[in-house]
Amino acid sequence: MLSKEDYEEPRCVLCMNPKSRIPVDRVLAKYDSYIEEKAYDRAESHLRYWLEEAKAGSDEAGELTMLGELMGHLRKNGKMDEALSVAASIIPKVDKYGFSNTITGATAILNAGTVYRAAGQNKESAECYRLVEKVYEAELLTGDERLGGLYNNYASALTELGEFEMAEERFKKALVLMEGTKNGKLECAITYLNLADLYEKRDGSERAESLTGEMLDKAYNLLTDDSVEKNEYYEFVLDKCIPAYDHFGQFIRGAELKSRIGK
Repeated sequence: MLSKEDYEEPRCVLCMNPKSRIPVDRVLAKYDSYIEEKAYDRAESHLRYWLEEAKAGSDEAGELTMLGELMGHLRKNGKMDEALSVAASIIPKVDKYGFSNTITGATAILNAGTVYRAAGQNKESAECYRLVEKVYEAELLTGDERLGGLYNNYASALTELGEFEMAEERFKKALVLMEGTKNGKLECAITYLNLADLYEKRDGSERAESLTGEMLDKAYNLLTDDSVEKNEYYEFVLDKCIPAYDHFGQFIRGAELKSRIGK
């Protein structure tokens, strides 16, 4: 059955009070339910509806949040040109609305950086992550997982740009931060594999063999740790990590990780 926001036109600005806030938590919960149902078109329409509601109500924070979610949705559904168009508008909007030093503004820019990364535009992506890092480090509590995720993404973009020292520094920051978090062992495993990739790119396969081997060992030990909860996210991480072991010729380990999926 259609929800109201699936068919009703967004309210005009004259019909709303200034700064009328959209119910962000409820909007995102409904969006998640559409995704669970694989109703992707309805999910996109839902986000666009509430984006217009936020604009009409002069809810700049809500608008930035909806734009961030819309970017992610478009990226995941192969609409990269549209996602890039939205991404290009984010930093000017964040600045215009005065959200440059806020978590809301930084998170919108983070989403733009992720779109640029997916499109292979690492220079633009790294610039987004640089802006986000400044805000997140100032505003987030120590140990916040969002900062660890940022370090990993930023470092990956820097690796592709050949900024190896800066990238390694951020990967190591991510390791320290993620160690004590809920999915810390899995996140650290991903980071170790990212470091293996960095060392190979920086030093070449032969010269980096010792370092890459060490990173692969550390990641494998975490991925096969009995204390790690075996759930959908565990299997998602395994699937993400297996190609790294195949790339480095560790096919037996790759096969072992693959055998753990679907159990």
